[in-house]
Amino acid sequence: MRPDRMPPKENNLSPHHGPLTDGIPARQPGRIVLTDTKDTTCAVITFPEAGDRRAGAPPTVMIDCGNSRGAQETTEKMRATVRRALAGRTRIDHVFLTHPDSSHCNALLPVTQGLEIGQVSCGGDLRQYSGLQGGAELHRWLVGNNARTFPPSFRGLGAPVVSFAGMRLYVLAANSTGHTGSSDADANGSVLLLVYGSLRVVFLGDVPGSVAAGLQAEAFPAGVTDGPTGHPLAPRGQLLVLGHPSGDGAYGWPWGPEGNHRYTLVREHTPAASEDGPATGHASAAVLLSGPSEESASADEAAEKDRFAFTSVDSWTAGPQPSPPGLPG
Repeated sequence: MRPDRMPPKENNLSPHHGPLTDGIPARQPGRIVLTDTKDTTCAVITFPEAGDRRAGAPPTVMIDCGNSRGAQETTEKMRATVRRALAGRTRIDHVFLTHPDSSHCNALLPVTQGLEIGQVSCGGDLRQYSGLQGGAELHRWLVGNNARTFPPSFRGLGAPVVSFAGMRLYVLAANSTGHTGSSDADANGSVLLLVYGSLRVVFLGDVPGSVAAGLQAEAFPAGVTDGPTGHPLAPRGQLLVLGHPSGDGAYGWPWGPEGNHRYTLVREHTPAASEDGPATGHASAAVLLSGPSEESASADEAAEKDRFAFTSVDSWTAGPQPSPPGLPG
């Protein structure tokens, strides 16, 4: 079977997936580092350090790696940010490219040069990446790293793709058009969900609101607003939504204002043309949704929240903080 046709395995996806590593408590916090969301799309996640050293080093994950300007200077700054995020590590265990869009993957090769790369997973069809600007080299790299895509209409709510020391990463949806080679690359994009205690972080890529609505209908049948207890999408604690979607995708349920849920627009960027030239940057939004059960979170969940470090990189400066800029801790 061709590498670009291989579906992801349901079990034993990596050494970092399974009840053994998931059940070990964290000794050091997990961390997310973002590059500037106005011009770049890249997140580096370091999973928590496990309390039992026999579990090994925590996995690292990269979600997308591109910039809308394609400028070498921007790429070099991304590279420096990724190196700081890795904190001396020389391996990225999992790379997820949400969809074949230059502004989401055109910096991947220069930014990861010299790093060891583990499993690579892509939204869409691998052949679509070859059609991007400079995509021939990227396509060869993907094939050489045994990158794989997801089956049509893939849904991954049943099991995380990476699970370690209480943090879990799910691929909620991929190839939602039902055809991996669809020309609608945005709708076919992968939607990822990171769960850690009472916190959830959604990485939307560029998917439209129709994909969010489909997830809602599947995850929460009609008449069931909160879903089953323990469901990864159940609204409890805080849910931070990051991405570059259309307006309806950014605010659509289950990650928009609905019922008793409170939300805060953390950051929004809409490229606008100026007298000096066309619009620059990449449309982006970051929305924080607070569920009505946040105040009743258990002490354990509160402790996990305190151990979670989220670093947002704006103007290419970095500094750990308990929550995104402008938000209460």
